[in-house]
Amino acid sequence: MAPTRQDGKAEASSDNKNNSKPEKIRRLILATKAQDTLQAYWSVKSRLCSQSTVVLLQNGMGMYEAIQREFYPSPHQYQKETAADIPTFVIGTNSHGCLRKPLEGEEFVTHHTAVGSCQFAIRPSLLNPPPSLPQSALDMLTALGSTGLDATVTNWSDLHHRLLLKLAANATINPVTALADCHNGYLAPPPPPPDGSSQCTDQGYYESMQSYMSSACAEISAIYARAHPHLHGELTAQAIEDYVLHIARTTARNRSSMLQDVASGRQTEVEWINGYLVRLGKQHGVSTPVNTLLYTLVKLKEAASHHNAYD
Repeated sequence: MAPTRQDGKAEASSDNKNNSKPEKIRRLILATKAQDTLQAYWSVKSRLCSQSTVVLLQNGMGMYEAIQREFYPSPHQYQKETAADIPTFVIGTNSHGCLRKPLEGEEFVTHHTAVGSCQFAIRPSLLNPPPSLPQSALDMLTALGSTGLDATVTNWSDLHHRLLLKLAANATINPVTALADCHNGYLAPPPPPPDGSSQCTDQGYYESMQSYMSSACAEISAIYARAHPHLHGELTAQAIEDYVLHIARTTARNRSSMLQDVASGRQTEVEWINGYLVRLGKQHGVSTPVNTLLYTLVKLKEAASHHNAYD
């Protein structure tokens, strides 16, 4: 029997309080590692609805599509009751540099090592017709733009182009740094001088890196040409290679997140980087020998590092 308050009204029991439905989440930022995102989303899915806005901020690509496949039916199967549960999704990309290098007593401290920027855009809904934006989406975009992290809100077309370039850089730089245990700058050595000065880049090393960059970027461009033909003029092999080399040089002293994961015996995000490109290539009939090899070698390195970490 519920206890009675002084005014004679019955007080809600603790059992009733515990059985009450949890409050809906209006604004959610999901910034987990790519491989942890589905599990994280599942843990709060029951608290999301059409008035919720979810920001996805991961390395790699394909996470939004994976969430749709895993938790919601395909567009032609949407029912009214299902549509009522689907949040608005905002996709983000971040170029700030962070490093987990905790000192004693700083187990949960991440150091902001390089100032970058963030871009966000609302992912077009799969619903037809698309629903109007909930207030939570407008509030979220306002909040993201006022963080002091040089965050801007753009349209999906512009962000998608940025994401594809970032994916190309991650797929080209991260695996090699993880396999060779080197900083990003090693992938963009300066050309050796004509006089053959011993203090400068070795000719063979320089030519090897040039050959790798050309092959990797040409393969990625071929995948994009089939998967996103409307962007092919902007995502040529040369444009991608120029961008990747720019990133390698501007982050020359950085250790990629994939290298840090391998060094710590953690699972990498290669499944959503090179693995995503391999799957996209297969879907569109494009051969992916470079990305398949990188993916396989990183998975092997990952397994060996994980095993050694617990020996």
